[in-house]
Amino acid sequence: MFDFLSYSFIQNAILIGLMLGASASLLSPFLVLNQQSMIADGLSHASFTGFVLGMLLVDEPLLIALPFVMAASVLIRYLSNDKQVNNDAAIGLVSAVSFAVGLIMIKLGSGFNISVETMLVGNMFTATPTEMWLSIIVLVLIAGFVLIFYRKLFLMTYDEDYARFQNIPVNRLSYMLSALTALFIVVGVRTIGILLISALVIFPSQMSSQWTKSFKSTLILGTITSLVVIPSGIIIAHPLSIPAGSTIVVLYAIMLLTSLVLKSILGRIRS
Repeated sequence: MFDFLSYSFIQNAILIGLMLGASASLLSPFLVLNQQSMIADGLSHASFTGFVLGMLLVDEPLLIALPFVMAASVLIRYLSNDKQVNNDAAIGLVSAVSFAVGLIMIKLGSGFNISVETMLVGNMFTATPTEMWLSIIVLVLIAGFVLIFYRKLFLMTYDEDYARFQNIPVNRLSYMLSALTALFIVVGVRTIGILLISALVIFPSQMSSQWTKSFKSTLILGTITSLVVIPSGIIIAHPLSIPAGSTIVVLYAIMLLTSLVLKSILGRIRS
C-alpha cells in the first residue's frame, strides 16, 4: 500500500518538507505571538518578483531572488520602524507592489517558460538535491539563531519596551529575524508555493497555543505538529495526484478547527 515511499523523489519531498517545517515552527512563535505573522505572506509575494527577475536574467533564479527578498524584508522592517507606517501597512505596501511588478515583468518579458501556477502552489515532488541542502542550511541557521538569542527574542515577543529597557538590541535582532524569515521563504517557495509558504509559519503556533501555557511549550508542540502534518500531507497527496503543499495546508486547517472545537467542548464540560 505504501510501496511508493521507496521512491527517491518521495523521500526527498519528505526530507525537505521536514526541514522546512521545522524551520517554520522555530520562527512561528516569534512572529505569530508578536503579531508579525503576515511578514511571511508579504515576503512570499516579494519572492514571486525575485524569482521572475532571476528567471529572466540568470540561469539560477535563486541568485537574484535571495538578495531581492532580503532587501524587501529590510524595507518592511524599516517602514515598520517609521511611526507614520504601521507593520501591517508596511507589509501590504511592499508585497502588493512587488507582486504587481512581477506580473508586469511576466507580461513584458520574452522567453518566460515557467508555469505561473507552479510558482504559486509549488511542487514538492520535484525537489532537487540543491534545494534539500539549502533547506538543511536554513534549518541550522534558524535553530542556531533561536538557541543563541532565545531569551532576548522571548522578551522582544512579549514586551518590546521592556526588552529595550534591558538594553537588548531590539532593532538588530528584528532585522536578523526578518532576514532569516526571508531566507526561509526563498528556499521554500519553489517546493511549497508562493501562496502557501506563509501557512507553515502561521499554523504551528496558532494551533499549539490553544493547548499550552508557556512559550517554550508552544514552540515545542508547534514543531512536533509540523513534523507530523507535513509527511502526512505528502503521503496523502501522492496517491491522489494532488499538490502536496495544498494538502499540507488543508491538514493544518483541519487540525486547527478540530483543536478549537475540542477546546470549546472541554471548556463547556469544565464549566
